[in-house]
Amino acid sequence: MKFQISIAATISSLLFFISCGTDQANVILIPHFELVSTGSYGVEMGDSLNMIGSIADLCYHPDGSVLILDRAAMLVRRVNQGEVTLLSRAGEGPGEMIFPQSLCCLQNGNILVADEGKREVMEFSITGDYLGSYFNTERYVPHRMFPVDSSSIAGAILDLRMGEDQILFAVNFARFDGNSTPSVLFNRRVWEWPAPELYTEIEMMHYVAAPDGTFYLTMDNTEYSVSIYSATGELTATIHRSDLPRIAKTEEEIEEETALFEERAVEDQAYTGGYEPCTYHSMISLAGVDADGNLWIERLDSDQETEGCLFDVWDSTGNMVYTASFQEPEASSDILFHVDQYGILASVVDPDLFPRVLFLELED
Repeated sequence: MKFQISIAATISSLLFFISCGTDQANVILIPHFELVSTGSYGVEMGDSLNMIGSIADLCYHPDGSVLILDRAAMLVRRVNQGEVTLLSRAGEGPGEMIFPQSLCCLQNGNILVADEGKREVMEFSITGDYLGSYFNTERYVPHRMFPVDSSSIAGAILDLRMGEDQILFAVNFARFDGNSTPSVLFNRRVWEWPAPELYTEIEMMHYVAAPDGTFYLTMDNTEYSVSIYSATGELTATIHRSDLPRIAKTEEEIEEETALFEERAVEDQAYTGGYEPCTYHSMISLAGVDADGNLWIERLDSDQETEGCLFDVWDSTGNMVYTASFQEPEASSDILFHVDQYGILASVVDPDLFPRVLFLELED
């Protein structure tokens, strides 16, 4: 059954009116919690063990250690109670990296690293032994992966194909069972090539998945709207907040973003010109799903009254259960968050600051 839950209220009062399909609204008090940092990893200057080059992705391992995909150093760092080990290295040989995009950890403890340069999702043991290809692809690999059940993943893979008389570019949001062919398709977007809007629309898409296979997807993160799919691919609910208007970019911001993209696109042989950025700012980012099966949505809108980083936490049926906030260590820093069934992580990715990982917990 598909249903939609709408919220109309202000976050400051924490009083939300949940539409129940009747003329009468129920008033529910939403509790609020603070996130606190319990430690960090990464140094500004140091040896190869502790100085992170760049953080492309990160996650927890079932044993409690943290895995960090360091793209600049071309390796995976495993941080376990202060002890650091390095897995893999740059190279074209088996288990070596050329252009890694993402990583995740299966529930059996094995580590997956998606490398677009090798067109392969590689599988490693916790000690770093290369176990072979989880699967190979024709062109692209998942830029984000989430473990499902014991040996499957959920993510999105780009696909370029020749239609009857037109080149088609598509993105498949799907579950993969050790094969690049989707076993469950949650959603799909197709463009006719050339498609300059592709670059903008892909930036607006965001997704995460839960270990039970529930898939969360926003096709446009400039709006507060998230679709929830069951493990079998059925759309079961939609999270939507109509009280938060989209935030328009200024003409100066649009011009600056266009110039920056055109400068970088020189290296993209597939780019045919015509790029136009989205005219609205991103409003939300999907941080992940916690041990209780709750979805964490980070609020990115600049009009929020709460300082720092603000999260809305929803259950899998589309009900908000609480909110949480985190005070940034540096007001100017860019921070990305990762939530999974083992814990909450934040990575500092501001290019003007040294990369590091923060370990977070909800304060009692």
